[in-house]
Amino acid sequence: MKFAILGISHETNTFSVVPATYEEFEKSKLLRRQEILDHYATSDHTIAGYLQGGEELGFDAVPLMHARTGPIGTITKDAYDRLSSEMLGMLADEGPWDGVLIANHGAAVSEEFPDMDAEFTRQVREVVGPDVPVGITLDMHANISKDTVANTDVCIVWRTCPHLDTKLRGRKTAELIYRTALGEIKPVQFIEMPPMLVNIVKQFTGQEPMLGLVDECVAANEIENVLDTSIAEGYPYADVEEMGMSWITITDGDAELAEKTSKDMAASAWTKRIDLNEPVSSISDALKQAEERYVGPKPEGVENFMPTDGSALAAPEKSDHSHLGPIVLMDVGDNIGGGSSADSTHILKVAQEMGIERYLQSLYDPESVEACVDAGVGAELALDVGGKTDDMHGEPIHVVGTVAVIDDGPYEETRPTHGGGRFYDDGQRVIFNTVDGMTILLTSKRSGNTARAQMYSAGINPEDYRVVVAKGVSSPRPAYQPIAAEIILVNSPGVTSADLDTFEFKSRRIPLYPFEEPVYPAE
Repeated sequence: MKFAILGISHETNTFSVVPATYEEFEKSKLLRRQEILDHYATSDHTIAGYLQGGEELGFDAVPLMHARTGPIGTITKDAYDRLSSEMLGMLADEGPWDGVLIANHGAAVSEEFPDMDAEFTRQVREVVGPDVPVGITLDMHANISKDTVANTDVCIVWRTCPHLDTKLRGRKTAELIYRTALGEIKPVQFIEMPPMLVNIVKQFTGQEPMLGLVDECVAANEIENVLDTSIAEGYPYADVEEMGMSWITITDGDAELAEKTSKDMAASAWTKRIDLNEPVSSISDALKQAEERYVGPKPEGVENFMPTDGSALAAPEKSDHSHLGPIVLMDVGDNIGGGSSADSTHILKVAQEMGIERYLQSLYDPESVEACVDAGVGAELALDVGGKTDDMHGEPIHVVGTVAVIDDGPYEETRPTHGGGRFYDDGQRVIFNTVDGMTILLTSKRSGNTARAQMYSAGINPEDYRVVVAKGVSSPRPAYQPIAAEIILVNSPGVTSADLDTFEFKSRRIPLYPFEEPVYPAE
C-alpha cells in the first residue's frame, strides 16, 4: 500500500498586519520529499506519527511536500495558489494512492478562501476520488468546519495544550486510514460546533475547566464502536464563521452514535462556558505577585514533573523544591504561537519602571541585533529595543547595557516541546545585559519561547532569574513549567490579547458566547 503525505500548516491571525506570503513559507518550512524525512522523522510532530504508522503497519509512507510558517496574517492568493498547485500536482502525477495523510494546522485563512483547510481537503478529494481514504490531523487550535469533516474520512485533533501528543495523534490517523484502506472499518464522522469560545487564557489542558473536558473526550473514546473522539479549542484570532470550539466523533459505520457522542460532549462544555472565559492578571498585578512570591533559585538538576507520553500536561508536581525557581509570566498579548509580533514591550516597560532585577525575556529586533553586532561583544551602548512591528505592542524601550554574546541562532531541543518540534533558529541573536539588572535575548527572527534550549544554547540559565517572561500562553509550559516556582498568565495588550472585545469581528457566527448569550442546545 502507498500513502501520500502532504499539507499546508498555518494558523492565520486575521488581525495581524504581516501577510503569509510564499516567501514567508520559504523562509520557515517549505519541505519536499527527503527534506520532510530529514526534518520530521526524529521529531514528535504529526508527520513523525505518519511515518511511524508506515513502519509499524507496513504501508509505504511517501512524503510529497509540506509547507509551514509561524502564525502570522492571511495567506496571500499567490502563496496558496503556488503551494497547492505544486502539492496537488505531485498527488495527481504520482498516484494511484491507497490513502492520503494530510498534516494541516486547521485554522488557515487565505485571501481567496476564508476556510482554506476545507478548500485544500476538497481539492485533495477531487484529485484522488471518492474511494481513496483521506485522513487529516489538526492542531487543537483548529477552527474546524463541517466541510473539512465532509471532505475527509478521518479527522483527528490533538488533545493536549500545550501540544505534547502530536505524534501519537498522527499515528492514530495513520492507523485508521490504513484499516479503512484494508476494508476493516467504515468510518463515519460527526462534528458538533456549539456557539461558544474558550478564551486563550483558559486553554491549558492540565487544569480545569479544560482538564475535565479532555478527560470526558478520552472516556468517550472507549464507547463501543467509537473509533476516535476529538475536542478542538479553536483559534479566536481568525475572524471566520467556523471560529470556536468543536467536537468530532468517528464511529465504525454508526452515524447516530457519532452524532450523539459529539453532542453530549459539547453539551457538557456548555455548562462550563463562564469558567472557560474568566480573566487573568494585569501586567502590574502579575509583576507585583512575582516580586512577592519569589523565594529562590531551584537547585541544579531539580525539575517538576513533566510527562513524556503525550498525556495531558499536569500542573507542577509538589515536592520539597516546588516553591523554588523563577516566576514565569506568560505574555498573552504577544503570543508568537498565536500570530503575534514577538517584540511587545508592554511588560518590559512596567518592569523597568518598577525596578525589577534579574529579569529575563526575548525580543524580536533585527535592528538592535545589527547595532550590537556592529559594536561587538563587550561593547557598552544604548538601544531602543522592541515595539517596531506595529502600534499594538508598545513603544521601543530605551535600555543601556553591554553586549554579552553574539551567535547565529540555531539550536536543538530534545526535551518535550509544544508541537513536537526539535530544530529551531532564532536567526543571528544577541544577549544584552542592561545596567539595571535585566537580560534581553535579541533575535533577528520571530521566535517563541517553546524550548528551554533557546536560552541554554545562548549561555543563559533561566533558573538563575527571579522573573522570566515567556511569550505565549500554553506553548512555553513544557519548557518552563519544570523549572518554574509558579506560572502567571498576564493580560497584556496585543494582537493575541485575551480581551477579545478589542478586536473588530466581521465574519464570526452570531450569536456566539461570550459576545452574546445564545440558546444551546437550540430549541
